[in-house]
Amino acid sequence: MFITINGQLGSGKTEICRILRDEYGYEVFHTGKIQREYAKELGISTLELNELCNKDHKYDDIIDGKLVEYGEMKRGEDVVFDSRMAWHFVKDTFKIHLLVSPEIAAERVFAHRVDAAEKYTCKDDAMRGLINRRKVEADRYKRLYHVDMIDYRNYDLVLDTSLTSIRQEVNIIVEALKEFQEKGTKKMLSAPTSLFPTGLEIGGEGVKVVKCDESLYIVNGHDLVKEALNKCNLVMPVELVAQDGEMLNENLTVEQASNTTLADLEKWCKPLGFEFGFIPCKVINNSK
Repeated sequence: MFITINGQLGSGKTEICRILRDEYGYEVFHTGKIQREYAKELGISTLELNELCNKDHKYDDIIDGKLVEYGEMKRGEDVVFDSRMAWHFVKDTFKIHLLVSPEIAAERVFAHRVDAAEKYTCKDDAMRGLINRRKVEADRYKRLYHVDMIDYRNYDLVLDTSLTSIRQEVNIIVEALKEFQEKGTKKMLSAPTSLFPTGLEIGGEGVKVVKCDESLYIVNGHDLVKEALNKCNLVMPVELVAQDGEMLNENLTVEQASNTTLADLEKWCKPLGFEFGFIPCKVINNSK
């Protein structure tokens, strides 16, 4: 079985892949491996290859072609692809996208930074850097491939790792993979602390959300989210009903639906006894 996994920086991809390798027998494929081998063929460093890719798309095409060839060569084996775009290029995979709240990602990256490019001065600096880097990467891949890496509907499992341990995440992935193989079931699981309130209840069952700038806003099921927060649930199922630029209904855009203000957050948080570690720029702008 092929698994493709990507997601936000600091979401735990590397450790999840390691457990899938060590305990479940998956071979782990990293796009970086292809890049290193191709750079060696060209007699240049990986940094020089990255610079060439930024100047000329043909180098991306060659690397992508090698990824497709590798996938066909390994067809029928258990492989997990740790790659931003393998979900798009490799056929017949279980597609996973990992989320993590920006402040928690910043804590993880700032605490374990080893890359010279990760010289953040503080956690807030790391959070701003990660958010900007994420946007730049998403825009680049959308421009190159005309697909949206942060369109959550592209994936079979969207999992928020903000509160869960690596072990819990692997258990969730294994169970979700089994359900997908047996029933074709797709899932989106969010930490309740990552969901922002709105004044909407559009009706129906369960928690429904819209995505605006990679933040999730509740448009149905506020009481269920409150219950999950009171119980300290780590994740809960949500249904994505609309994303950036779409209409929630014939009269309401996603941008209009996510009109939450700082006053709304204070009203939401105070009875529940918690604070959001990250507040979207949109909420701040709505409050001006």
